[in-house]
Amino acid sequence: MTFWLTDSLRTRAGALAPAAEHFLRSWLVDEASVFRGGAHGLGLLSLHMERWLGLESVDDEAERAFVEGAGALLGLLLIDHVGEGAHVVRGGVHRVRLGKHGFFDPFAAIDRALDAASVRTELARQVGLAEAEAAASGPIARVVSGLLRAIERDRPDLQLADHFDLTLWLRTPDSDEPIELDLTRAVESTREQSLSAVQAVIDKLLAMLPGGREVALDFAEVRTRLVPRLARGDALRELGVAGGGLHATKLTDELVIALLIEFEGRARYVKSRELEAWGVLPQQALSLALDNLSSRSEHARIARSETEHGPLWVARTGDGRDSARVLLNSLYAALSEKLGERVFVSIPHRDTFFACAGDNPALLHELARRTAHDAERAPHRLSARLFQLTGGGLLE
Repeated sequence: MTFWLTDSLRTRAGALAPAAEHFLRSWLVDEASVFRGGAHGLGLLSLHMERWLGLESVDDEAERAFVEGAGALLGLLLIDHVGEGAHVVRGGVHRVRLGKHGFFDPFAAIDRALDAASVRTELARQVGLAEAEAAASGPIARVVSGLLRAIERDRPDLQLADHFDLTLWLRTPDSDEPIELDLTRAVESTREQSLSAVQAVIDKLLAMLPGGREVALDFAEVRTRLVPRLARGDALRELGVAGGGLHATKLTDELVIALLIEFEGRARYVKSRELEAWGVLPQQALSLALDNLSSRSEHARIARSETEHGPLWVARTGDGRDSARVLLNSLYAALSEKLGERVFVSIPHRDTFFACAGDNPALLHELARRTAHDAERAPHRLSARLFQLTGGGLLE
């Protein structure tokens, strides 16, 4: 449809290309055929985002479609601009790879620009962040590239199997299952920090990898650092093959409760043999972890999300602990004040939970639909099921 969208760019853009073409036809109409990239294309995108904000009334579906189309176009502009880039998707999660190890979310960038005081200023800032990822100086790229250099130097037994956004998979000579390494905390804790802070986190990550030098910890060192984490039982068992037998307590036939030891900028799972060495019973450790999570939940954020059938409540604290908060007794008390005695929750992925009143079948259906949608697309999927939340815990 436009000379700018070459076969090469279309191939690298993958599913972003048709979405961007639809956006251009919808908003540029006849001018779509002469659209070009670079600063001119970015300026036109900013203009139509400003026009979108000027519309008097839009519904959720129209907003979703606009962000999807604008994000796809931004992704194409970035891929074309940096040269070495491509669209990548895992489990329904779409990202743009920029450079060798950089990743960028163009849809989140559009959301942030639409919410900002100045669309153009924020969009320019987001493009700068993407350029930094392409140049290996962005928050993700510098952690990944630094860690891979350290692995090549100190752990030649490990090889990179795959990389997507904030997750690395490393291949070991002793297992067919790769080690999955979540870099979320490492990236977020160093986002505004110096390279020396990045290197310190890389050194800690390297020490955590199975097969490396393991430092024994006293229980006194970790008792205030223990927190629970919900995980899929099958995924944790696979990780435990390389991780030395990770401790877990069964929650449902899908899910288990693992224990994390949180450090600044990193965290690792507790192994079964560590509990034995500490002389701590699993239930004692879990009780302590829940107390620690409760103390870290004073500023937990649960936002109201309106639907045509009534309100859903969505955990949006953003600290990676929201799914585990369904284990807290205090959550039922807080939600039942808003929703009544019958409370239903879902935990589609690690970073959130949904909740709604249990006396509204249409709302429960909407909760199930949204849960299945999010679980399918999440990189850290938990469950697509609904649970009743009571004062005594979760009921399937």
